[in-house]
Amino acid sequence: MEEFRRYLELRNYQKKNIKRILSIVKEYEEYREKGNLPLHYIGYLKHRKNKNNPEKLLSNSTVNNHLTGLKLYRTYRKEIEQKETNLVICRSLKTHIPEIDILNPKEIQSLFETTINTRDKAVLASLYYLGLRAGESAELLLEDVDLENRKVLIKKSKTGYQREVPIHSKAKDIFEEYLKERIHKGECFLQGQKGNLTPSGIEFIIEKVAEKSSITKKIYPHLLRHSIATHLLKNGMELEKVSRFLGHRSLESTQRYTHL
Repeated sequence: MEEFRRYLELRNYQKKNIKRILSIVKEYEEYREKGNLPLHYIGYLKHRKNKNNPEKLLSNSTVNNHLTGLKLYRTYRKEIEQKETNLVICRSLKTHIPEIDILNPKEIQSLFETTINTRDKAVLASLYYLGLRAGESAELLLEDVDLENRKVLIKKSKTGYQREVPIHSKAKDIFEEYLKERIHKGECFLQGQKGNLTPSGIEFIIEKVAEKSSITKKIYPHLLRHSIATHLLKNGMELEKVSRFLGHRSLESTQRYTHL
């Protein structure tokens, strides 16, 4: 399992996602070691109790997360260990996608205008103008923010794909102001009082920013990512380009924004 961990690290998966994938694979291996057939594993998942809520079965989205992790494991076994898992992976199960109440451009502008702290503005800019996930923002290294060429390199992501993201002119101005006051206690771009900001620290900042605004919608880090994706599509950017901007593995993940 340590070799598989290393495989995921080399593919630039974030630590929390590596932990989740390893847990998924461990459960599969324990199932197989009990003499169960890999062919029946998907059926086992569909009827397994939710560990956090034993009264319920696993949701389709959770089963899909297992499928994604097992596909990675199957690829690793085939490419690296040159072994077959005999695991039959079905297509992703249909899931209910809740409606997203995005922020409109005026509300986005209001958030930036009511935020005085330069670090907090940089957090907002990374989530909205760069369209980053909270984890990506937290793990963004100072050396990977190229203001001169107006681009950011995202090395570690939820999907394991590296990508370059252009820096919007407004984000560039915000980042330049932030760097003048940035506390040099860690290697990451976004810093707190004690060092690198964590995803939970970013969530806390967004909560505080939201409280100071007059916006009544529930605001959280990923909502800013949802919002920029929708705004780009409405402004005419092609779906494929928006998908690459967000670092999605497939167009299906991006298409949800075409209905907003």
